[in-house]
Amino acid sequence: MPPIGDLGWIVVAVGLRHGDFPSAGSYSRRGRRVAATGNAARRAAIAAWPHRHWTRRGQGDEIRPGDAGRFTRSCRQSRCRMAFPSWLSALPAMSGPRYLAITECLAAAVQAGELRPGDRLPPHRDLAGTLSLNVSTVTRAYHEMQKRGLVQGETGRGTFIAPPHGHDGPFTLSHGTPAGNFVDLSHNFPPTAPVHGLPAISAAMEFSERELAGLLSGQADVGQAWHRDAGAQWLRGFGIEATPEDVILTGGGQHGLMLAIAAQTRPGEPVLTEELGYYGLKSTAAMLGRPLVPVRMDAEGLMPDYLELACRRSGARTLVCTPTLHNPTTATMSLVRRQEVLEVCQRLGVTIIEDDVYGFLIEPSLPSFAALAPGRTIHVTSISKIVGPGWRLGYLKAPRPMQEALGIALRATTLMASSLAGEGISRLIASGALSGISARVRQEIAWRQRVAAGIFNGLRVRQHPAAFHLWMRLPVGWTAEEFTRRAAQRGVGVAPSPLFEMGRAAEDQAVRICVNAAPSVERLSEALGILRDLARLPRLA
Repeated sequence: MPPIGDLGWIVVAVGLRHGDFPSAGSYSRRGRRVAATGNAARRAAIAAWPHRHWTRRGQGDEIRPGDAGRFTRSCRQSRCRMAFPSWLSALPAMSGPRYLAITECLAAAVQAGELRPGDRLPPHRDLAGTLSLNVSTVTRAYHEMQKRGLVQGETGRGTFIAPPHGHDGPFTLSHGTPAGNFVDLSHNFPPTAPVHGLPAISAAMEFSERELAGLLSGQADVGQAWHRDAGAQWLRGFGIEATPEDVILTGGGQHGLMLAIAAQTRPGEPVLTEELGYYGLKSTAAMLGRPLVPVRMDAEGLMPDYLELACRRSGARTLVCTPTLHNPTTATMSLVRRQEVLEVCQRLGVTIIEDDVYGFLIEPSLPSFAALAPGRTIHVTSISKIVGPGWRLGYLKAPRPMQEALGIALRATTLMASSLAGEGISRLIASGALSGISARVRQEIAWRQRVAAGIFNGLRVRQHPAAFHLWMRLPVGWTAEEFTRRAAQRGVGVAPSPLFEMGRAAEDQAVRICVNAAPSVERLSEALGILRDLARLPRLA
């Protein structure tokens, strides 16, 4: 008996329950018969679910559609064109809504390792045809999978198995101070303390007993009035029209993103973002239950045409993006690109959450979305990127109608802004010291990027002279994970591309290298030389 596949037909059946598998019989298509008994019949029955055009001929009976265990099918009457996915083999025995059953099958396959992160799922229509279901049922199943964080859709490419929630892949970034001679270039922190102007910072944190008593007492949840006024003054320096009433103090950029997403969206609601992006956004979205919808990028960042396509396909009406010195690629949108993205958002009613934590590094500054469309933009920035990660303070500027929801989100997370952090930064802004620190950071970064450009000459590296980091695409044969392991063995830490993937695996294997993280330019040069030499080695060397 030839295998079923050799006959050029696909077996699909309907209504199976436990114990409904046939023990013997023959299955026919267009007058051609194939005998099946025992396990062969069982396999055929599993593969056969759930097509309504099956009948089974055996022992003189003819079983028609609608009854459990009845299996003849004419391919002329079906739209099925693909093989039955093995991860759906348990589907015939499952009860309840079909879209939930499909979702549970996928969840089980992911748990068992049958499906792995990055595996691509069939298109909606193909799977619907195989299962003889409405396309809307499969679409609902895929939406449920995305809501649970099991899959991630990528506009123009398809639907893929997502990395586990709360896990960015096989690597996590190290924390704390590295031991010995290890140079950790995986963290995007400001340059080392001598650049920061420690005397000015120390002076800003000197309080009288009366001042300290007031700062340690309760205050307005969104920040004291003069702290908000200082924040508005800081934002106006970057071309953003802001009053104290527009500004909310946050616990840094990560906290600002969380507040904006929580206030602007509901659980299960999709959020648009770049196909590569800040890994903290992934964990925030997963914790809040907001599936991310990745959008294609080019050298300037987010692509407007793909943004519109993703909006229409997903129904998402919130976009999180980094238009200036994108993390990790350093892509920076031109004014024309910003206007094109804004036109799509205005036409489709999309609110922009602008992650602008690196905006202070470019001088003169580019117009932000908050400056171009203040009524449509929630602007998030962070002072921590200037003075150091230990000073958890940022500013969030939002339209007045959104302020109440943002205040509720703030109270639910930190109760109130830090008055001590707010006071210190407000003094630095008022004295002009923060602007001076920012200028020194820019000078240091420009120097370090010039050093990196010389060392990495000839390698595929994306740089920007003002960026904290660079993006190195690896030679053919390397994976980002293996390169990261080999680099760590040689005493250098980098961040592999899977950490930044918002959907399917990136086409290029790459690593992010933070030039700002080394304690000195000399140590940076040594570390970059190690990475350059490693990239030039054969993968198995």
